[in-house]
Amino acid sequence: MEESAALWWTLLRTRFSATACLKGNASSGIGYAPVAQGPAGFREDQHETMRRLATLVLLATVAFLAGACQAVSLPNPATDQAILIGDLYNLVFVVAAVVFFLVEGLIVWSVIRYRRKATDRALPAQTHGNLVLEIVWTALPMVTVIALFFASWNVLNVVDARDESVAQVKVEVVGYQWAWKFGYPDAGIEIYGTAEQDPQLVVPINQVVQVTISSQDVNHGFYIPEFLFQRDAVPGHVNVFQFTPNKLGVFNGQCSAFCGLMHHAMRFSVKVVTQAEYDAWIAAGGPSANAAGFATLRMTTSHVADATPAIARFNRITM
Repeated sequence: MEESAALWWTLLRTRFSATACLKGNASSGIGYAPVAQGPAGFREDQHETMRRLATLVLLATVAFLAGACQAVSLPNPATDQAILIGDLYNLVFVVAAVVFFLVEGLIVWSVIRYRRKATDRALPAQTHGNLVLEIVWTALPMVTVIALFFASWNVLNVVDARDESVAQVKVEVVGYQWAWKFGYPDAGIEIYGTAEQDPQLVVPINQVVQVTISSQDVNHGFYIPEFLFQRDAVPGHVNVFQFTPNKLGVFNGQCSAFCGLMHHAMRFSVKVVTQAEYDAWIAAGGPSANAAGFATLRMTTSHVADATPAIARFNRITM
């Protein structure tokens, strides 16, 4: 009993001595280091860290979007139709960006505004129905979609419009594996692609050009980036479209439909010149046609082991 009493007395003296020491040091400021602030202080540090992290994420997102906008920007339109397509693209992009930031902003605001705080002892106030809000988030997307529909429909009608009576230049385009043939039926000119040179379509600026396009073997795609559209060349089907070039220069094109082993070699270009230059080019008979050179189909023995079937098919088409 005496040993137990002595032990308890020793423990009590130790406790009181430690408490007095801490109080004395706290009041005098000597050798006192503040301890952790408890749950509330810890949560405040967490909130500060989250705010800094959110700021960094926001800045990184803005920088990324700025670079992405530059990377996905459209080529400079080179036809009247391409300007309309570019304007429609920009409109849709702006609307999509507004919707994206609005939705993401509301999500972030909701997370911050209605997060559970340290002082909360119950759930935040719950909203079980809001007629005005439901009407707004139903009507706003509906109006947006309808507006974009009519804008797209209007541009599509203009781009796909065909009026043969206003076409100043008529061109026939035929796709083969793996080259192009351009023809000017009114001038009796035919241009064949060769293994050494891509075929070039020459058209006058600010004149309506009507193109009749088809294929003699498989599907091909007539695509020029600056025109902002592509047209299919389908076997057994004639596709007709019109465009009005509004910029001088040479615009490179490429087959946009995978059509076989030498698909990558189906290149061409469109050269837009002044009316005087175009008239002189037509009067001179255009470039010298070289059907024999075209029959090589841009192939070498290193690319294709046996080109005879393809060349024979070309001969059946053109003879």
